Amino acid sequence: MNLCKGVCERFEVKIKGQNIKYENNQKRCPVCEIFMICLDVRCPCCSCVLRVTPRANKARKSFHKRRNESRH
Repeated sequence: MNLCKGVCERFEVKIKGQNIKYENNQKRCPVCEIFMICLDVRCPCCSCVLRVTPRANKARKSFHKRRNESRH
């Protein structure tokens, strides 16, 4: 079981904005419950896999649509 050790506070991002967090390369740790900018796939605090896309269906579709538009 992964537990937050408080190390993640150094990586936490305090930027406002609901829908653009993932587009700004921020990742979310489901255990520590924070958004952070980290190059790793896992959280440096609890070693849990970081989320890189929204979970909500509407937000996820919007995210993928904007990402595909920027690639073309």
